[in-house]
Amino acid sequence: MKTWNKRILLGVLCVLLTVAAMLLLSCGDGQEEDLGPLLTLLTEDGAPAYQVIRPDIADNTVTVAAVDVARALKESIGVEEVTIGSDWISRDGKADFPEIETEILVGLTNRAESEQVLQTLKAGEFAVRVVNKKVVVIGSNDFGTRLAAAYLIENYLSGERAGKVPEALDYKGEYSQMYTFAIGGSGEEKYDTGLAAVTLQGLFNRYSDTKIYVTTKDVESTTTVLDIMSQEGRWLQNVDRVAIKNLKALIELGAPYITTVVLWDVKVPATVNVATMIAGVEDGIVMTPEMYQAYKSVLPESINVVSLVDKFDGSETGSAKNDAYRWAIREYLEKGLCSTHYMCSYEDAARARANGELRYILPRDLAVEHEAFVFDLSPWTDEVPKDDMGQRKGLDRETYLMILEAQKKVRGSDTLTEISGFFPSWKYSDSGNDLDFTSKYKGTQVEWEFAYLFTPYGCYWNPVAENASNVTFHEAYPLQTPLVQNRPDDIKLDNDEKNVYMLIVMGDYDSTGSLYTKMIKNWNAGGRGKIPLAWSYNPNMLQQYPDIIEYFYQTATENDYFVSNVGGAGWYNPSRVPEADWPVVAAHHKKYFTMSDISVAPDIWDFCALSELSEYYVTQFATTGAGTLVSNQLGHGTGVKTVPHIADNGAVIDEISNRFDRSSPEECARVWAIDIAARDRIGCATFMSCRCVWSTPDYLISCIEALEDKLPDRNIIVLDPFSYYRLLGESME
Repeated sequence: MKTWNKRILLGVLCVLLTVAAMLLLSCGDGQEEDLGPLLTLLTEDGAPAYQVIRPDIADNTVTVAAVDVARALKESIGVEEVTIGSDWISRDGKADFPEIETEILVGLTNRAESEQVLQTLKAGEFAVRVVNKKVVVIGSNDFGTRLAAAYLIENYLSGERAGKVPEALDYKGEYSQMYTFAIGGSGEEKYDTGLAAVTLQGLFNRYSDTKIYVTTKDVESTTTVLDIMSQEGRWLQNVDRVAIKNLKALIELGAPYITTVVLWDVKVPATVNVATMIAGVEDGIVMTPEMYQAYKSVLPESINVVSLVDKFDGSETGSAKNDAYRWAIREYLEKGLCSTHYMCSYEDAARARANGELRYILPRDLAVEHEAFVFDLSPWTDEVPKDDMGQRKGLDRETYLMILEAQKKVRGSDTLTEISGFFPSWKYSDSGNDLDFTSKYKGTQVEWEFAYLFTPYGCYWNPVAENASNVTFHEAYPLQTPLVQNRPDDIKLDNDEKNVYMLIVMGDYDSTGSLYTKMIKNWNAGGRGKIPLAWSYNPNMLQQYPDIIEYFYQTATENDYFVSNVGGAGWYNPSRVPEADWPVVAAHHKKYFTMSDISVAPDIWDFCALSELSEYYVTQFATTGAGTLVSNQLGHGTGVKTVPHIADNGAVIDEISNRFDRSSPEECARVWAIDIAARDRIGCATFMSCRCVWSTPDYLISCIEALEDKLPDRNIIVLDPFSYYRLLGESME
């Protein structure tokens, strides 16, 4: 297989081949090197000497390639028409286009020369070769034939060497491939298939240079993102897709890398997470016992079988769920066998398997590739989770804290751990509960409690990994950083009190799931470029989706800007960071802020305003400005809001508005007007940054128009993030 790092970037295949040919065909003094004898492409009377022939039965890819070659040949020799046809021969031996001595053969035609060249090619190769005056243009498959045609056109039928085809032309090229697998089925079958496929994907992509990409009809972006990255000029443009048709074929493909099969216990849903962790550590694939029996014949004979079936019955803690996780802590986490960089908070199979839900199956390739510890636990001390109502109160939380403590101990204090994934609201809050279960907690309270708990343990959150697919595929993209964005500095302050300066922060793209499924969709929904928008994402996701983030930067208009989302480079509570940990936390954020050319963190969540200590460190990476969202959730903090001010290093500290309505521009304008009135200052312009969740540019434009109608005596001025914080600072001064 060709190495993944040599995959063709930005249409590089043709470019590299052209450059290589130029180097070979040009002398050091700038004079064109002698190509040797050339094929005669025109007859003495000026007619085309060559005809273009393709196979009679050919894929559209080959047909288009033949048409492109004929068109390029026509233009390169300056004639009105070039004969193009198929190699069809009737039963009585007559051909529509009889064979002649001078032909360009595109694809596997019935001419002997086509077969002769094809026999010299391996998988992933193509050739352009002159054999018996015939120009053979062929690849090991149709995709390769297209690349061969592109090579011929680029190097010999266009530009300075148009129409100069050497008689001795003999070029062999290589191209990269990728495998695709579509998860089908429904219910338990879909869940089990997806689990086996995605855990195998994580293992395969860890070791193989040719990667597996998984698609599903459940998640639209698994196809749209792949299509975007395959557009002209993007890194997958010239990468061949090889479709794996069924799970058996996928397992056969991955068999050389599989040393372990982990059998999880469907009666103990938490074991699906423990099994995923074991698969990562022990080079495995996760299956039910029934699936293992069905596919045993295609697995390696020497396979190591780790069975979790009937292993956990609650004899240790009174909860089979907690028994499973505590066993995994002792046997794997505390022994330093798991990743110290990643942990994964993935919903287990308690409800998902019966419903065929893939949302926390799809991201498991990351957990396997990086050997992450995987869990799903409640943070509460005063109520039991819905999925395990027989446990005593607070047991899940105790196990969760054991995980955090063990991870901190094996990791040390000089790095941080990313917790990837959210929590199932239906288990731990009043969201989606049945009549037989009530909870006093809101979903947002679960969210805030988790952050409150993990921050002191040197962790930060990539909170929603739901449907975050193919991370192990995308992270292989060799991103060149730092990225660069537009930073205007020519906007002048008009401090008239009629003016309302607004910063529109586009969120919540603080996690891989929302970036992969929502930001990619809203980015292309229309309306971008009409008003300044601050697209907020957590730049630590450059680890998982470097190509997607680069795509945003490359396609940004002059009115598209980038800032961080909740926290910065990952969500955490600044007030909960131990003083001794701050240098490491700040260094982590500064690294990703530098890589992404971000200097504004407008959406830092906490239970109180930034302290003097946390402000000092936050402004080391948010050097332009930072905004806070203060909430006294669960009584953990003071709830005292941030007063806008200028930090010691000159960064501007603001408070972000959390008022926003996604259903009606008029309602959105109403709640915005409330915050504007609260922030009005006598004799000065008003400044307000607004956190807008999962909205399209067109909708935000409608909201601004509705606000202008509601406040006709005010001048609504939407700013870019850099100008917003700069002008706010000037206004306060």
